Amino acid sequence: MDLSHSLITRQHVLRLLPLMDLSPGQTEKLLALPYPVEFPVAAAAFEAVGADLDTLTDRMGGSP
Repeated sequence: MDLSHSLITRQHVLRLLPLMDLSPGQTEKLLALPYPVEFPVAAAAFEAVGADLDTLTDRMGGSP
């Protein structure tokens, strides 16, 4: 599934934050993005604060 052109909203990120167990500073960085952003921008921002797609997938109960 190609998500590269999917738009990620602030609401999407807010729903993911409880799963990620991030610090307040990490959360602030993610919420500072100019939403909506394309998926690669959101993915890079999550990786920049130490959270990656594999971790998120695992915490959601899926497999990468």
